Amino acid sequence: MRKFALIAVMLLSASLTWGEAAAARRAKARPVKPVKSAAVIRAELIARADKFEAAGQYELAAKTARTVLAGSVTVLQKRQLFKQLRRLAWRQGVARRLARLEASMKARPDDMAIRERVIKLCLIELDNPVLAGKYVNEDVDQVLQTYIPLAAGKLEKLTDAPCLELGRWYLSNIKNTSHFARITILQRAARYYGRFLELHTTVDAEQRQAAEQYKLLIEQLTQLGETLPKTS
Repeated sequence: MRKFALIAVMLLSASLTWGEAAAARRAKARPVKPVKSAAVIRAELIARADKFEAAGQYELAAKTARTVLAGSVTVLQKRQLFKQLRRLAWRQGVARRLARLEASMKARPDDMAIRERVIKLCLIELDNPVLAGKYVNEDVDQVLQTYIPLAAGKLEKLTDAPCLELGRWYLSNIKNTSHFARITILQRAARYYGRFLELHTTVDAEQRQAAEQYKLLIEQLTQLGETLPKTS
């Protein structure tokens, strides 16, 4: 009996050793996820706040921006985040105005003045031509029917002529606008003029005028402490 007991203990010990070895091999084969640095996590959160804002989720964007500010940030990041929070507060107010106008539009669907105010609010104050396009119908101003779909499309799919027209059209809406709407208009116009200059390589009167206007737009943005954002 003692002999059998001794053999059982030896077998159990061996099985534990083999089990531990197998577990060690599995652990070694399993890829180890790298630990993200604070800087990487911070950059991801900033990018997430930008995505929330672009999607019109202003409360989530503001919450994410405040989360980043609660941690360690660079001076530049702090400045940009505070600027974003001011813009988000403004856009939240605009969204509330939009909700009231939408209610009026539902009550008076044939009132084109209300519908066009809704469209302009989406287009310029919220910088959302896709949303603006949802309110465009065959009864609104022909100019809106022409340019809203173009503005809602991808910049890289436009040819030079529509780019120039869109740049001019955005600038025609700059009077009597808010601070943030003015920035939107200047940035949008600059993007269209810049794209026109990339496509229209012939040096002619139109190209020279566009180059001068583009330079002026960049200067105006710089004076406002803004830059030309990257297009997605």
